[in-house]
Amino acid sequence: MAKSSHIWGWVLLFVSFVWGIEFALVHQALDSLGPNTFNGLRFFIAIVTLCVYCLISRQRLSPHINRATLHHGIVLGLLLFAGFATQSVGLQYTSASNGGFITGLNVVLVPVTAWLWLKHPQHWYVWLGVAMATLGTLLLTGGINGFGRGELWVLCCAFAFAIHIVYTGVYARTVNPLALTQIQFITVTLLSAVAACIWETDSMSSVMPVLLGDHPASVTAWVAILVGGILGTSLAYVAQTIGQQTIAAWRVALIFATEPLFAALGGYWLLDEVLTTMAWLGALLIITSMLVAELADDDD
Repeated sequence: MAKSSHIWGWVLLFVSFVWGIEFALVHQALDSLGPNTFNGLRFFIAIVTLCVYCLISRQRLSPHINRATLHHGIVLGLLLFAGFATQSVGLQYTSASNGGFITGLNVVLVPVTAWLWLKHPQHWYVWLGVAMATLGTLLLTGGINGFGRGELWVLCCAFAFAIHIVYTGVYARTVNPLALTQIQFITVTLLSAVAACIWETDSMSSVMPVLLGDHPASVTAWVAILVGGILGTSLAYVAQTIGQQTIAAWRVALIFATEPLFAALGGYWLLDEVLTTMAWLGALLIITSMLVAELADDDD
């Protein structure tokens, strides 16, 4: 595997770490903000962050925004919005462990999607890594106890994230990655704002007190918004878009399979949650699945 692939692999691992730790922060922020309201704010911060980066680096995005960039950016933005929105709805009707495991199924769904959609054959070590990551996520989160409408919503979330990863892998090479990412951010921000205005009127009315510091949860909310917007969104999706120019979609999925591990560690450090022996075994399987991906010959 090329040196750049290894570098971006480590960057994506850091992204997965941020996403995992962010679960604890977002969990607290959602006590004062609705999920669509929060997502709208975090993606707006991501837009501003990317604009600041472009100003500092003297890069102009407008010359790179053409019909293809708009088309792919809007499609990817719709997939991102669908993933975040359906996960938020589903978690209202199912447990966190069920939601975590089903969301983690995008690791399985990425190679399946690539196989069905792109007719890409998958090597045996891909399925071995996928199986280990899936079993590890099952042990880490406690598995599925029943399947109802909450689980169905989160399953839709897993499909959306899986399709997003595969779609990014196909089209990230054909357009400017920064322009593509910015169009995604704008799309999710607008859709989240519309959804919040329709379904989260109470949350929208509390936005200004939270942002101005006139709410008990203001500090927690600001930390979650800034970490989520700058690191968990802006850095994350720029890194994914650029990284997938050299890293196969299935390898990205396996790297992102560490997210439940980091989420569990975040809960342990920040929320005093305790991991069981089976959960630690699951974490070990997830790390091993990553090693399988990294040590396997890259035939893609």
